[in-house]
Parts: sequence; structure tokens; C-alpha cells
Amino acid sequence: MDWNLLFLIACWGVLVGVVFSSIGAAGGILTSFGLISIVGIDDPNCIKPMTQIIVLATALVFVPGYFKRKTLVWPLGLLLGFGGLLGALAGSTVSSLYLADMATFQPLFGGLTLIVAARIGWDLLRQQEVPAALQDKSVCDGVSDLRFTLTALDFKYCVRSYHIPHWQPLLAGFFIAMIAAIFGVGGGFLLVPLMASLFLMPMHIIPATAAIAIFMSLTVSIANYLRLGAALEFDVLIAILIGAVIGALLGQQLNKNMKNSWLQMILGAIVLLIGVKYIFG
Repeated sequence: MDWNLLFLIACWGVLVGVVFSSIGAAGGILTSFGLISIVGIDDPNCIKPMTQIIVLATALVFVPGYFKRKTLVWPLGLLLGFGGLLGALAGSTVSSLYLADMATFQPLFGGLTLIVAARIGWDLLRQQEVPAALQDKSVCDGVSDLRFTLTALDFKYCVRSYHIPHWQPLLAGFFIAMIAAIFGVGGGFLLVPLMASLFLMPMHIIPATAAIAIFMSLTVSIANYLRLGAALEFDVLIAILIGAVIGALLGQQLNKNMKNSWLQMILGAIVLLIGVKYIFG
């Protein structure tokens, strides 16, 4: 493959890593867009596992940084991940068999991104001002008071306490992982709105929490795609992976310093533009 194209792919990978590690979502959507529209790959069953490999590797890079800052709710990530294991297996099997041609895959993928963009926009319109205590670093010592009982998860971030029954992330994890595996993405574009709107968590503690669940479900989904015969283009995969790792290291700092609403607006704008491209472009 042409070196100029490989360099362009690596630069796109930097964008993927920055967005995914700062927001916790859209890494898979952006990767799929690059593989389809920049590289020109026309086999969905090649695109889907390659995209998920990039997302998985990027998650491994940026999660430790969030852990050091105490902006990671690891039990919630595990609950979402365990719920997603069966969903990932079911979704990747269905997709490999019934979404194997681009004419079917692309418009459905675009429609899904538009739905997600609409939901993010609605949340932004109706959300209340984030309490000052959640933005004041002097009163915030990260995630604390983690308590994991037989029925629920409790934790505290800054001055706000959270109580999440186990069944909610387990059930949500199943359906999100199934949808993500069907479209060959990570699932962060659904996990992030879930945690922001249903669990009322601020964006600063969402990315790494979502990444744990994504890592668990993607391991199953990728393995199943490969078992079912999916092929990989390794030169493209390595180029975009290098860029994504670099971007992931940069994105953590953006999350730390940007406002909660700005991060949500960036996510919404990205998925809206990609959805419009694939539906109307």
C-alpha cells in the first residue's frame, strides 16, 4: 500500500485515539468511517473486527491514566462487561451472517449514528447545570466509598453519591454489546449516553469505566469474527493502531481539562456528521 495513504491512515488513527480516550465513545464509529471512506475497504466482515481491535487496543492504553486519577468506577465497568459477553457473541454471529454486504451495512450504520446523535442532543438540551462541587478540583478527590453488595453498587464522586442496582448495567451491557457487535464498533457511543443520562454520571469518570466493559465484550466479538472467517488487512491495521495509541495518550488530558458539556457536544457532533454522510452522502 502507498506510504502516503498509510501516513494519512495513521493521522486518522490519532484522531480516533484522542476522541475515544477523551470522551469514551465514537472510537469505533470513527475507525469504521476511516476504513470505509479513506481506505476504501468494502467488506463489512473485514471492517468490523479491525475496528474492534483498534478500539480494544486504545482502551488498554488510556485506562491506566484514569485509574491513577481515581476517575474510574471499575465495578460498574465489570458489570456492564459481564452483561455484554453473551450479547457480543450473539451480535457478532448475526452480523457475520446477515450484514456481510456494504449496501445493507452502511445505511443501517448511518441510521444508528443519527439515533445516537439525537439522543445526545436531547440530553444536552434538558440537562441541568453541573453542580459547582463536581467541577471544583479542590473538593474532589476522585471516585471514593465504593461498596459492592449483593444487589447494588454504591460509590461517591466529589460530593455526589450514586446507587446503581446490579440488574441495570447487566441488562444494558447485554443489549449494548449485541448492537455494538452487530455493527462492529466498541459500544461506547451507547455506553456513554447510558451512564450520562440514566446513571447521571459526569463525563470525567465515564471513559475508562466504559472502556472496561468495551474491552470485555470486544474480546469475545473479535474472536468470534475471526472464528467465522473474517480477514484482516494488517498494513492498514498497524498504521491506524500506531496513530490511535498516540492519540489515546493525548486524549486523557483533554478529558481532564474540558467541561462536561463540551465533551458531550463533541461526541454528538461527530456521530451526527457521520450519520448524515452515510444516509445522505
